[in-house]
Amino acid sequence: MVRLDLESVVSAVGLVLSAYALYVEYKNEHKAPDEEFTSLCDIEAIGASCSAVFALPEGRMVSYLGIVPEESPLDLPNAALGIIFYTYRIFLADLFPSYVTQIATVLGFLSSVFLAYKLTFVLGDLCVLCMSIHVINTVLMYRLVVSFTNKQTKTKKL
Repeated sequence: MVRLDLESVVSAVGLVLSAYALYVEYKNEHKAPDEEFTSLCDIEAIGASCSAVFALPEGRMVSYLGIVPEESPLDLPNAALGIIFYTYRIFLADLFPSYVTQIATVLGFLSSVFLAYKLTFVLGDLCVLCMSIHVINTVLMYRLVVSFTNKQTKTKKL
């Protein structure tokens, strides 16, 4: 069952952005040598290039962190992980215990913190699409913390 609340709407935006990110990554990896492709998130005027960022090793977190070997079928691009995460949040979260969604949200947020830090302070790159997704994960984490805090407050009042 699909819920229509803030988390679902924010997750739907994350799903669309992740799908576009996967498209950009696929297009860049599979274009013909003479083919020109410029994504909407490659904004030369501000020095932003999501295409360049997606090609970095950090664009595949699970192999970058050594969880799976490179080129493994499980070595998914971050955008594919985002599609899985946001699809779960929109369509499947109600079918699982709440702790599954909480763990997934925390992992999504922590990966966003790591990637935003690495992108901004280590690599010095600008990726508008990436930052938009990081903001979405931060909003979802904020809502989780608020929800948890509200439940704790109600429990103490009883």
